[in-house]
Amino acid sequence: MNENKVIKALNSMKYNFEPMDDRFSRYDAFDKEHGIMLEIKCRNKHYPDTLIEKMKYDWNKNFAEENNLEFWYAVSMPIKPGSHTIYIFDPANLESDEDGYDFKWHTKKLPENTEFQGSQWIDKEVGYLHIDDCLISFEERTNH
Repeated sequence: MNENKVIKALNSMKYNFEPMDDRFSRYDAFDKEHGIMLEIKCRNKHYPDTLIEKMKYDWNKNFAEENNLEFWYAVSMPIKPGSHTIYIFDPANLESDEDGYDFKWHTKKLPENTEFQGSQWIDKEVGYLHIDDCLISFEERTNH
C-alpha cells in the first residue's frame, strides 16, 4: 500500500483527493470540494495504536483552523496477507471532545526521515491514536 493507493481508495467513495505536488508539503492530499487536508502514513505492520508526530499534528491542526478546513490523518496497515485496513482519524476533533483526548505525547528517538536507511536518529515528540478512535475504517485489497 502507498499514498496513491490510499487516495484512490478514498476517491472510490465520495471524495476527490488530489495528491500534493510539493513533496515538502506538510500534508499529502487535499479535497477542495470537502475542504479536507489529508496526511497519510503507510505502515508495514499492524498496530492498535498508531504513531502521530506532534510537530506535524500541531501545524496541520492550526493551518486547518486558520483556513476553515478539516485535517484528517490516514493510516494504512496490513491485517492479513493481501489486504490493508485504512484508518481515517480526525485528531483535532478528538482533541476538542468534551473530555479531550490523551495522545500520550512523549519524546522518542526516531529516524529523521521516513525512509529509515541512512537517516539520522533524532528526538521527536510523538503521540498515539488508537484504531478504535478512528472516524472511518475500511479494508482495501492489495494486488502485487
